[in-house]
Amino acid sequence: MEEDRYANGKLVTFGEYASEVEASIVKGVLETNGIPCIVTNGLLSSLLPMAPLKAGLARVMVFDFDLEAAKEIMSNLEDGTSD
Repeated sequence: MEEDRYANGKLVTFGEYASEVEASIVKGVLETNGIPCIVTNGLLSSLLPMAPLKAGLARVMVFDFDLEAAKEIMSNLEDGTSD
């Protein structure tokens, strides 16, 4: 079942971004293409935009089994291609 897949899935970092805005754009692209994801640490990156701390980055998290598909979606977007 699809629900079991997500219930047993592990969240992994897809990408780290300097701003919550950038991470939210990536999230929107992935979700539009059927990849559920979340943004973490977004508030901290908004409060401390100039902080050179890795903890201040906004992270887009996807399920481990969606990671390769997410990479392909973003790669196609950057290349200007689509399936």
